[in-house]
Amino acid sequence: MNDEKSYYAHYFWLAIITFIVPFFVAYKAFDKISPASKPTPNPDASGVDHGLWDYLLKTYVRNGKVDYDGMNKDYLFKIYLRQLGSADVEALDSRDDQLALYCNAYNALVIQGVIRNKVENSVKEIKVDGQGFFNLKEHLFANRTYSLNELEHDIIRPQFKEPRVHMALVCAAKSCPAIRAEAYVGARLDQQLEDQVKLFANNVNHVRYDTKQNQVLINSVLDWYGHDFDPQGGFRKFLAERVDSAALKEKLLAADQDLIQTSFIEYDWSLNTTGKKNNAKYHSSESGSGTIPNE
Repeated sequence: MNDEKSYYAHYFWLAIITFIVPFFVAYKAFDKISPASKPTPNPDASGVDHGLWDYLLKTYVRNGKVDYDGMNKDYLFKIYLRQLGSADVEALDSRDDQLALYCNAYNALVIQGVIRNKVENSVKEIKVDGQGFFNLKEHLFANRTYSLNELEHDIIRPQFKEPRVHMALVCAAKSCPAIRAEAYVGARLDQQLEDQVKLFANNVNHVRYDTKQNQVLINSVLDWYGHDFDPQGGFRKFLAERVDSAALKEKLLAADQDLIQTSFIEYDWSLNTTGKKNNAKYHSSESGSGTIPNE
């Protein structure tokens, strides 16, 4: 009788373990991918809490694409936008802290613009009183109303003279550099920007060599804003220093010496959404995160 109980006890515990293990494995897997719990706002000297933005990006960005519907429904996004509206940039002593604030603000305000204007396919389809998406003066930042072009071309580019922002500022298009799934912070800004550049340089959608045509193909952002890289020796050398492929590096340097041609990849302005609304590519000859500077 005891042997019979022992026999069935063995199978009882085996059944329990078989039942529990899948749930345990699933729990651990979900725990690894699930976003952190919602933070409590804790603003810095500028009055902005980038921890909120960090949480939102980790929650609503996947593989460089944005869940605009999810972002719109999250009350923390509205809190973050209110903080940006009254931000005190001058209260930040560090240049890196200030630039991190501007990068975060620009990307958040682009997302706000997509949501506010009900963009479904491309920001290039938006026209309000003759103004395109990037010229709409509808974004409250630091107690002033700006257009996205004003933030980028009147403040960020001329004041900070940091060409790597072109891999950090995201204009809601598929051909943009992928939006980073974390907030920029002054203490790690150099590392974050450098990482963005390397991800860009080693992505064939942005930089590659065409063997048939014997030319390097580069994202059009560097056609529109390539002069920003002149102090670093030009954008071809800049990229050559950051690509992993020795062969591609050689071709970029050859292009820099005009030994082979440089061509620019047609820009896909389709919305960088995780949703299924926009499936077709949307191309436009218009440039960058707005318009070509000085035109």
